[in-house]
Amino acid sequence: MSEFAAQRQLRPAGGQLPVAWYVDPQVYLREQQSIFAPGSHYVGHALMVPEPGDYQTLAWMDHARALVRDGSGIALLSNICRHRQALLLEGRGRAQSIVCPAHHWTYDLSGELLGAPHFEDRPPLRLESAPLTDWRGLLFAGTRDVAAELADFAPAADFDFSGHVFDHADIVDLPFNWKTFLEIYLELYHVEAVHPGVRQFVDPGVFRWQFGEHWSNQVMGVFRNLRNPGTPAYARYQEMLLAYRGGKPPKYGTQWSIYYPNVMMEWYPEALVISHLIPRSPTLTTNVVEFYYPEEVFHFERELIAAHQSAYLETSAEDAMVCARIERGRAALWREGRDDRGPYQSPLEDGVVHLHEWIRARLGEPAR
Repeated sequence: MSEFAAQRQLRPAGGQLPVAWYVDPQVYLREQQSIFAPGSHYVGHALMVPEPGDYQTLAWMDHARALVRDGSGIALLSNICRHRQALLLEGRGRAQSIVCPAHHWTYDLSGELLGAPHFEDRPPLRLESAPLTDWRGLLFAGTRDVAAELADFAPAADFDFSGHVFDHADIVDLPFNWKTFLEIYLELYHVEAVHPGVRQFVDPGVFRWQFGEHWSNQVMGVFRNLRNPGTPAYARYQEMLLAYRGGKPPKYGTQWSIYYPNVMMEWYPEALVISHLIPRSPTLTTNVVEFYYPEEVFHFERELIAAHQSAYLETSAEDAMVCARIERGRAALWREGRDDRGPYQSPLEDGVVHLHEWIRARLGEPAR
């Protein structure tokens, strides 16, 4: 008997969100003010800068800021020189100080200006620094009490980054609303129809929902026999995974979690993934996807990493296809001045119910 159960967790509301909420610029502005402007923003993981002197610029912010570790910890520094606003660092590396390539203004790793050539008196300037909150290595800038909001996060033990290494981050621009992305991420209803690889890796009929005020989690069972893959990408992944594990299947197929509004934490066998969404407009969203692996896998099992990422990207492309079709339909309704809100399928779409309730509460809109 499986430890999981497909049970009704939430009572679906009468209708989903209005079509206008996905395309109307005014709704987008309300979201920016009520959902994204206040609170905390995920900026990266401590594993991006594991040693003193390490830096990682944030490409999704046009490198305007950088994570920098000095002897006292990690700072989120402005990465723009205080002289002529040149970009200081780019990418990932290690340095003893931060030197502007234009005029050699030099800063220490905490942002203090150390030297300005040919200035008789050193200007009293430093790089702006934002305080950070650390939750299990995830770094947030802002005012929300992340630890308190995730104190009841049920799967926290599975998201242990001890002994892991940051591999790389992918940055993808998606031509649809951020909520459309999360709706597909937070429901299991489409798996059978859309994901031939996933549905032969996880067991779509064996799952469990977990909910908190600020988060949700879906745990998927795994087929005991992983030797019947659904796609070539998953065939390679499952072959490499079983070889590494000596033929023993993992305890889960996957876990997909979200810390509202936009930080996703994903557990896979021998891999952890963090991604976060940045709404750029009503119909453009940036997704930043970070891959982490146990040290042994990172250093000695590169083929397994390549297979995992190939399967992951295949699933992401399938999700993007569904999102694009949904977005086109909603845009067509909006242009015609029509609205249409279908029912929720429970329990397969309980994660969407929870998301919509959270969004409605922040925008001050009652459930229908």
